[in-house]
Amino acid sequence: MAERELPRHADHALDRAGLHAAQLLERALDQLVDAAQRARFAPYRALAADLRDARGEALRRSAVTIRAALGPGDGLADVVDAAAVTELREALDLVLRILNRRSALRGRVSVADEH
Repeated sequence: MAERELPRHADHALDRAGLHAAQLLERALDQLVDAAQRARFAPYRALAADLRDARGEALRRSAVTIRAALGPGDGLADVVDAAAVTELREALDLVLRILNRRSALRGRVSVADEH
């Protein structure tokens, strides 16, 4: 039987971390002054909404996608303030750590239920 996942907003730590990461991403996107840069990173506005409201794998996919865009070479890191990139990277890492912890705990509960 598939285990039901907690609603996103039921986990206050995840909710706060996701909201913070979304705000940081929006601030970073607001730093883009060139029209080509704004167009290139326009899809990331929707990912900010995912950071704010998505749960489970949808949240993980969005966080990983944004995290990948923070590396050097054709990413946000090349066009946004370095301090903003570092802060956003740390916020995304926190979201991913919380998701990993939740997943590990669900795995332990499932194994315990089998015995």
